[in-house]
Amino acid sequence: MSSYNATFFLSPQTQVRGDNSVHPVLYIEPDGRYGAGYIVLQMPSELTQEERVEIAERFLEGVTKWRDGIVGHAEQQRTAVDELASAHAEIARLKAEAGEES
Repeated sequence: MSSYNATFFLSPQTQVRGDNSVHPVLYIEPDGRYGAGYIVLQMPSELTQEERVEIAERFLEGVTKWRDGIVGHAEQQRTAVDELASAHAEIARLKAEAGEES
């Protein structure tokens, strides 16, 4: 087993695809399909089908948690923006009422 650390920045064009050949492969293409660089994650042929499924399940669990965290953060930001817009509208309404009373 090789041990590497690398950072890749993902873009809206990022593609992820898999191939279930003799050596199941997961391709991650940060700049889009057939971009200049890509990451290849491959399972060795000596793994059993059960081990392969177990590995794929771990990937799925990790990516799902990552996605759920991103979605949660986006929802928090949307809520904050909505609350701020509501507060601005209420301030404008109160100023308009105050102006009418003068």
